[in-house]
Amino acid sequence: MRKKIFALLFALLSITIYSQALQSSYRIVGEKIIIKSTNLKEDRTINVLLPESYDGDINSYPVIYILDAEYKFNPAFGVYSYMTYWNGVPDAILVGISNPSRESRVRDYLPTLYGGHADNFLSFFKNELMPFINKNYKTSGENYIVGHSHGGIFALYSFLKDPDLFKGYIACDPSLEGLYKIAETNLKDNYNNNIIYLNSSDIGNVDENVKQNHINGFNKFKELIVSKSISGLELKVDHIPDDHTNSYVFGISKGFRYVFKK
Repeated sequence: MRKKIFALLFALLSITIYSQALQSSYRIVGEKIIIKSTNLKEDRTINVLLPESYDGDINSYPVIYILDAEYKFNPAFGVYSYMTYWNGVPDAILVGISNPSRESRVRDYLPTLYGGHADNFLSFFKNELMPFINKNYKTSGENYIVGHSHGGIFALYSFLKDPDLFKGYIACDPSLEGLYKIAETNLKDNYNNNIIYLNSSDIGNVDENVKQNHINGFNKFKELIVSKSISGLELKVDHIPDDHTNSYVFGISKGFRYVFKK
């Protein structure tokens, strides 16, 4: 099973390599901050973008944490800022977390079953990043996480491991075959008003066996979580009729509307 998971992850990773190669061509919006992480034993770059109303009378804001910020923070900001104008989503503090390398992305976002060390990255969030944001900015204590592909795996893994860390989760087209085993053990009967938006895609030009494994893993996870009688959890499972990479932009648009009920 692990070999099959690795093959699928490698195929999906190869789809996004070109996008990552372009990251140096873009200037990421927001204030750039370096956090010296003891959990990860390295410096991590984050970008913090405050809403225009920040210096006004509003006392606190929800925080949206966006993974793969080196090339996904700007699109997420564009979609979200557009939606604050037209769709009535609340003003929020956006925090982007960039990856130092492709290898660190695999290491940080993927659980042990996938060959990564996602628990360390969870500790970074819980013990270093979120306390820093809460100390330095006007936060409400209401946190959301946005992830695509490997980042979507991490978003759902964080829900399964520590559901009090975030209120809302937007997970775009993750590979879920490995998470199924974790969900079987970790899914609870009761949650504290969590909300999840999860989408699949048409994947794109990958090996047909890899594509089918991706679809089967997604459907298996969906059937498990939908079949359970869970209180305190709102869930929307969606499909974006586009390829793996483009499912991010469509997914976050629909995801923001769902988690903020707009």
